Amino acid sequence: MTRHSSNPLRSCALFHVLLALSEAKQMMQRSEGPTSVKQIDPASISVKTATEITFAGAADGDKADDDDGGDAGAVMVRLLILQGIGRITLQDEAEALKLCFQGAGKTEVEEQTGIALAVVPGTDTAAISGINPTTVTQGVATTMTLMGAGAGSKAIFLPAKEDCRDATPTVELDGNSKGLFTINGAGGSYKLCYRGPGGSDSVEQNPEAGPIVLKVEQALATPQDQISSISPNLITSNVATTIALVGASEGDKAIFVNSETSECESATPDKDVGSGHASFNVDGAGTYVLCFTAKGAADSVQQKGISLTVKAPGVAQNMLGRWSSKNGELDCGSLSQVPYCSAAGINTCERSYAIQSGIGYKCFWNTGVWPPACDVDMGTDERTMICSALPLLQPVSGPTPVVARRRSAGSRFTEAAASFTAPVTLETGVARGTQTS
Repeated sequence: MTRHSSNPLRSCALFHVLLALSEAKQMMQRSEGPTSVKQIDPASISVKTATEITFAGAADGDKADDDDGGDAGAVMVRLLILQGIGRITLQDEAEALKLCFQGAGKTEVEEQTGIALAVVPGTDTAAISGINPTTVTQGVATTMTLMGAGAGSKAIFLPAKEDCRDATPTVELDGNSKGLFTINGAGGSYKLCYRGPGGSDSVEQNPEAGPIVLKVEQALATPQDQISSISPNLITSNVATTIALVGASEGDKAIFVNSETSECESATPDKDVGSGHASFNVDGAGTYVLCFTAKGAADSVQQKGISLTVKAPGVAQNMLGRWSSKNGELDCGSLSQVPYCSAAGINTCERSYAIQSGIGYKCFWNTGVWPPACDVDMGTDERTMICSALPLLQPVSGPTPVVARRRSAGSRFTEAAASFTAPVTLETGVARGTQTS
């Protein structure tokens, strides 16, 4: 650190800074002892651009001066420092201006070793010739290439109606002219504000080919009621099960999370349900909610009123009395069983039924959703929509009835009913076992 006692303001070059108090009272309260500037930030600014500089280590009332070492044409720059920050504008370029410092109430001026300020040319309005990609989605982090950007330069995209001079470029570009940008503003056209390496300005890019324009597409929001129902809504832990999601369309994704330990906001739907159904393997018993992301959206939204019960492995009681629960009145003998009603079209929907937990439910054409689809209400107690018995397997008292078919003299089959108490083996159409009646 170099000390100057005579003519103290004539030994440093061109960078003169006066740190002063706004009131004399503050100066009297200043702590005693020497102070010094340990660092300035930024250490490089753009010419003819008003720039705020932070002087780390300086105290209110200190003075910092720089001149040209005695040259007659020295230009002195003075600024008021408040809370360690001063605003400065320099009219000429320079590689390294020295900083000289004078403590409050002191006569000596000290050159601050290792501190220098560079003044670089202003950023060209045609520094960037183009960008790639030219379209991004709101809120989605995207790596972009700014053609012509130098390493260490910075950029920011602003809505077309805003002024780059009021913006502060924040995204730093690497040696490949790439940077990661996230546009959270509303969809529309955005302009590019660019700052060259070492600069402090913010300049709108407008090359000869025309202004740089980025199109930001408004991100879609997933509705809370996009999925109206799922089937089945009871599955077994760690058993892959196909679940139909009424309301799902191409590009949609889903995931089930435990309602007690997880939230949709922190979940990432990753199962493609664009066909209206998908195979899910859920680990752990409990009640699960459906987190859903619509095509084009970047969110994860819990679907209102949708829950999935996952039971531990084993046979549940309601699986033992197949077709005997809920006292259904519907004869399903003339209907066709489908794995899930959403698989049926308009022509076959009303002639189909699906099974959940050993109970058959009639499918119906639901015009209350758009587009209309084949649906099922597996929570209904309406007996006319619930199968009464499985054709040919209606329970009777005594041993379990088994139906065997045997070939007659012609090419047709005839049916014969028999009861067995021992395991039954069917071979070549003939039932064999221990007959009891």
